[in-house]
Amino acid sequence: MEKQIEHVLRITQIYHLEIHEKNFTIPLLIQTVNLLPEITTLKIHSLSTDETIKITVNELFTLWSMEGRSKITEVYLEEINDVQELDFRFIICPYIGYLKVGYINVMDVQLFLRTIFKKINHYDNHQLRSLCFHVQTPDDRIVEDIKEMIKCEKLLHYFTVKRIVDTVYLQWKLLEHMFFFVKFIS
Repeated sequence: MEKQIEHVLRITQIYHLEIHEKNFTIPLLIQTVNLLPEITTLKIHSLSTDETIKITVNELFTLWSMEGRSKITEVYLEEINDVQELDFRFIICPYIGYLKVGYINVMDVQLFLRTIFKKINHYDNHQLRSLCFHVQTPDDRIVEDIKEMIKCEKLLHYFTVKRIVDTVYLQWKLLEHMFFFVKFIS
């Protein structure tokens, strides 16, 4: 695969990568993204978090060195089966600003959102400002529940949540940027 990618890169640059394979392995994703340094958009069906697949020391080094090189700002996940998949998304894509998830298979929406915000704080990923995900509830109660949870747990300060058909859109600004803005205009 590496030789094929190198051959293609002699002809053109690749900015958008779409992987249709279900349960794509993490080592293969690390290798692929490392070979394609100009990718800004990554669309992937799902990642395998199978613990029997081992990551080599070289792959770990490559993974951790991606922070300064990765240009991926938009990630589209067809489905998420395990919360651990989010860890690799934030490591491989440290500058992600937009995350779209098709189906959340293993957790409820509130647990998913709590996990996302914990990951943002853990990885110090303050670029992520927009999240959208599919919901199966037929009413707008989900939007009210999300707003209530965010306010009660003080997960965000300035945010909007809306539902269009079966997709929830959540956008926010971090408080530290709001203080800068207020100070700047004063």
